[in-house]
Amino acid sequence: MRDTVRTLTPPTSPQVFLHALCATLGPQVDRPVRLKFVAFPPGLGLSGLTLARDEEYIVVVEERAPDPHKFVITGHEIGHIHYGTLDVHHPAGLPAAARRLLARPEEEIPWERVVTLAARSSADAAAAAEWAAEECGLRLAAKFSKVVGPGAAGRMTQDTLIDRLSSSLGNIGGP
Repeated sequence: MRDTVRTLTPPTSPQVFLHALCATLGPQVDRPVRLKFVAFPPGLGLSGLTLARDEEYIVVVEERAPDPHKFVITGHEIGHIHYGTLDVHHPAGLPAAARRLLARPEEEIPWERVVTLAARSSADAAAAAEWAAEECGLRLAAKFSKVVGPGAAGRMTQDTLIDRLSSSLGNIGGP
């Protein structure tokens, strides 16, 4: 994690920071974590989800969400990965139609359709799993919504960024 944070020049944008955070988490979990910002279909009722593929996790976040909320959404999805609770929405795994669409080359993936398919949950989410994931998102947002972007100018150093990231995520992000 320290090496990833050192690649960032404070202040940095929320999107750059969140991409770096997800890239850092890959070695801490069982596969790489990639972040994707996309426009979710209107009326879907959610703003983030994680697509668990055999070779990677794709954390998908609503691109129109306000920057502070992007931290909550991303952190929530990271929480599901860390706590192993992605199956609360799809106990049998990602729907086959969504998996087929994700097999396409990146530039041909219809993200709106993938999000719609993945958002259709056949099971009620377990409240405890959702709360644990939400706490992760809230911790991330509490620490970082004020330390990235223009508001961090003159206050943030790489060491401060590392310390805050480590204290916010605890064991999730490693040392």
